[in-house]
Amino acid sequence: MATILIDPGVGEGAAAQSGAARLATLKGKRIGLLDNIKHNAEYLLLELSERLRAEHGCDVRLVKKKTYTKFAAPAVLASLADCDAVVTAIGD
Repeated sequence: MATILIDPGVGEGAAAQSGAARLATLKGKRIGLLDNIKHNAEYLLLELSERLRAEHGCDVRLVKKKTYTKFAAPAVLASLADCDAVVTAIGD
């Protein structure tokens, strides 16, 4: 089932997009965790980090955005480019 993403910043006629393909396994994968710096997001991601390492042997990298009100800066996205998957969390 395709996921429909809606970007309010794009005018009418935007092309439909689908999410990334699922990984066949997490074993030994590089996983980026993107923290939007809102309250409690870091706690959730740190717990996830511990579980990914312990249960799947993942190499995990926590990256923090500077603000939760804007898209991640190109440098932040570039720091995650070599990851097999990226998880983001929004906390309050």
